[in-house]
Amino acid sequence: MDICLKCGAEPPLISQICHKCVRETVVISRLPDVLRMVDCKSCYSLKIPGTWLEFDDLESAVSHFFESSIIWKENLSQQKTTQSLEQLDPAKFRVKAKTNANYGGLSLESNLEGVVEIKYQVCQTCSRHAGGYYEAILQIRTKQKSVLDAAVEKVFKDIDSSPSEFFSTENGPAKGGFDFQLSSTERARSLARELMIQFGGHVNETNTLVGRKDGRDLLRHTFGVRLPSFLVGDYLLIQEKVYKVTRLDRRKAKLRLMEAPYTKKMVEIDTLRTPNILEKPVEVQIISSRNDQFLLLDPYTHQTVEAVSPSNWEGETIQALRSVSYTHLTLPTKRIV
Repeated sequence: MDICLKCGAEPPLISQICHKCVRETVVISRLPDVLRMVDCKSCYSLKIPGTWLEFDDLESAVSHFFESSIIWKENLSQQKTTQSLEQLDPAKFRVKAKTNANYGGLSLESNLEGVVEIKYQVCQTCSRHAGGYYEAILQIRTKQKSVLDAAVEKVFKDIDSSPSEFFSTENGPAKGGFDFQLSSTERARSLARELMIQFGGHVNETNTLVGRKDGRDLLRHTFGVRLPSFLVGDYLLIQEKVYKVTRLDRRKAKLRLMEAPYTKKMVEIDTLRTPNILEKPVEVQIISSRNDQFLLLDPYTHQTVEAVSPSNWEGETIQALRSVSYTHLTLPTKRIV
């Protein structure tokens, strides 16, 4: 029969050692002799080989550094750590931790305590921020304020949700649109493409030489994004007929005629440089109706106007479009896609 090599006890054994001796002799975790980390004082990023890790606060950075510094015994599973931190001064934290792990089916724990010393540096991102660094310019141009506002909002949301190394050094209104100075050429190029796909239009890319480094030319790229004057869902008055924009696909727009026969067509966006954009549909009062013929009350002039409903239309209220000149109401739009 196998027995414990240390005390002679009978099984159960782990590596020929009984559970009691395992608990007394096996150390599941330990710390290195020196705990010293490098942290950015501006953004709390922790320096690790080759890069910086972002953290919301200094305590989170210290906690991550301490846990990643723990040296675990081999052949363990289900390692867990709980910590408590005490700041001794701006550059030192005392950390106490309890570690748990499974060793050969036996749950073991150990207590650790160490002082983490902090050396502060400025990370590359904060250094670039402070120096006004940017690689690319994103220029958004459109004649319609609603389109510009939607595009600018998209860019700001993308910057806010990106890692800290992607940022805007400066941004603000420009003649005919809005400009962003961005820290990444590739991300600026991707953003320009996303704007073109979502809003239509086209992108023009140019570059200028700004210097040389290590024998290579340094180029600054400019991405000019020219967007149409309308969005998906807008209504356009073209040659006295009303169309709804149902899709924008780069340089083309898909339009639906808002009266019989309700046909659809694709047109080049460049052919619609200065379209007559109607205001959003408004709910109007029905004065009388007969089959598909309606007599409606213009909410602006309080005069009655005639309109024809789409086929198979049903409902108690009508939403109608009104031309920019406020001279007449167009077709009811309920249940029209």
